Amino acid sequence: MRNEFPQPFGPYELLRRLGRGGMAEVYLAKAPTTHGDSRLVALKRMHAQLTEDQSAVDMLVQEARLAMRFDDPHIAQTFELGCHDGTYFFIMEYVDGVDLGTLASTCENRGSCMPPHLVAHVCSGIARGLSYAHELCDDSGTRLGIVHRDVSPQNVLISRLGEVKIIDFGVAKVAARIQQTMAGIIKGKYAYMSPEQASAEPVDPRSDVFSLGVCMWELVTGKPLFRALGSNSPFAVLRAVREDPIAKAHNIAQGLSTDLSAIIHKALERDKTKRFQSMAALADELDDWMRRTAPGYDARRLADDVRKIVLAAPPGSVPQNAIATPPLAKMALDEYQPSQLSVVAQSPIEASRVAQRRPHPAQTAPETYAAGSARQPSMMYPRAYLLPEQRAELEMAAQSTDPEPVSSAALAWAPPVAPPWWPSRRVVKQFLWVGAVALVFALGWSTIATLVRMGTL
Repeated sequence: MRNEFPQPFGPYELLRRLGRGGMAEVYLAKAPTTHGDSRLVALKRMHAQLTEDQSAVDMLVQEARLAMRFDDPHIAQTFELGCHDGTYFFIMEYVDGVDLGTLASTCENRGSCMPPHLVAHVCSGIARGLSYAHELCDDSGTRLGIVHRDVSPQNVLISRLGEVKIIDFGVAKVAARIQQTMAGIIKGKYAYMSPEQASAEPVDPRSDVFSLGVCMWELVTGKPLFRALGSNSPFAVLRAVREDPIAKAHNIAQGLSTDLSAIIHKALERDKTKRFQSMAALADELDDWMRRTAPGYDARRLADDVRKIVLAAPPGSVPQNAIATPPLAKMALDEYQPSQLSVVAQSPIEASRVAQRRPHPAQTAPETYAAGSARQPSMMYPRAYLLPEQRAELEMAAQSTDPEPVSSAALAWAPPVAPPWWPSRRVVKQFLWVGAVALVFALGWSTIATLVRMGTL
């Protein structure tokens, strides 16, 4: 993708790059709304390796469908998983702020650590969001068994208003299926794994508790815990996660409350039966400590503390998003319009259910999707990955609102769905390489045989 901005990407306009990792590049983008104008979103463009592994693509679709069920203020909203020119992308809520990893590295490079109350407040919010995900159930009341698997400072965003948002649910699971880039995807993330995850054992929500404990220890001490400085070997890091002694946080960070240190080390118990048995229990302990030590600490004070850390950072080391952020509002759930590139997206039915659970001042019930809207989301909603009952429900909703018919030009936007027997790009490349080698070998053999017959050889 070229580096000039702005640039088009399907129906979206990419304004600038926000970051790049082993799995994807993230861009600030403008997306059309149901009202016919534009709002800011984050567009996460997955790397091309995903398209070469059908099992990873299938898992990505499953994880996206789960992520779109989340309705918690501490989890960044996922609107859509789409595919454009063979590249998969997420459309997500744009959080105007900074990630916790950048703040941590800024403090670490200065030889300092974060204020304990900031750490406790942020980690309580993380724990509340993870608790919601861990306890999420399907329509029959059965727990979905969601585990984040990649709880690390880089996957926590703090907005300029002091909001704490978790991102990238399920991405670690998908990354594990992409063998070619395994090292690039999780390099640096081994240090936040739980002992059972580092031993390739089954994980449950208590694995995320340990990972959050590692984050808390590093944030209050300003030092790495398992990152094995000077070693690039993931095996050394994994061994450290499983075996190395863990120094008491209050012995490293002078003046740290022993009560807060005790909470951190209970989360870091290698025996998972001795850890906090749920994220809710960890959040309750952190909230109780905050009430006793800093009862007035809230989102506004968090935003002030984060601003001080950012201002003290060397120029250019922290992204200054406010300088280039366009004067547009970020996308709200009831304004989102699924595109023709969608593989799976927030349906208008699910969006209305979420809006009923958490009312929005600008909400206009079913009339939001009336014929007067710019386009009819229920008719545009891709059906390739829907269950039969979901497809029937959407059809009924579309008939009840009397939508406009979809033109053949609009249908041309929809990406073709390959049949299950269709070969992947990797298989096609391998077939072409084998064919080319065989052709060269045949030509060479034929030339040698001809020369032998002519008596030259």
